Amino acid sequence: MDKKLRVVFLDRDGVIHEDRSDYVKNVSELKVFSYAPNSIRKLNDAGFEIIVISNQQGVGKGLVSAADLVEIQEMIDRQVAAAGGKISAYYYCTHLADANCDCRKPKSGLLIRAAQEHNIDLSAAYMVGDAERDLIAGKDAGCRTILALSGKLSRSDIENLACRPDFVADDLAQAADIVIDLAT
Repeated sequence: MDKKLRVVFLDRDGVIHEDRSDYVKNVSELKVFSYAPNSIRKLNDAGFEIIVISNQQGVGKGLVSAADLVEIQEMIDRQVAAAGGKISAYYYCTHLADANCDCRKPKSGLLIRAAQEHNIDLSAAYMVGDAERDLIAGKDAGCRTILALSGKLSRSDIENLACRPDFVADDLAQAADIVIDLAT
């Protein structure tokens, strides 16, 4: 059997870049966290592939065009590449929240699909997200989970979560350090 990939799944909004309540609709609204590109490179250097798993219902609502979604992705990729890193794949759910699809987090459909398409051992993978839905999707898929406090939730919110993270990090930089420490 082929060797399984070592993977860290990342939510996009609130983990890689600043989140907006009205959606990041184009590259002019994109503000990648200064530490994100180097954090991704550090994970790559430690032998991890990075796969983005993101709900993007702004597309389904008609607020973000498919072309703008691609441009945002390409801008993130350029910034990560400039730091020497690489995001291997992006998986998006563009459905509306009430569509009841299997790909919208908190469901784990996108993680399962990525695992099938990239030969990933989900029990050895990590899901880094800034919301409880990321934790639920990650745990449901069998991943270890890291809550990044750079987006929707704060440290005081953790006690009220029904789904607790395996680890808590202030941001992606600290999450990367946690993953790398656990892998050594």
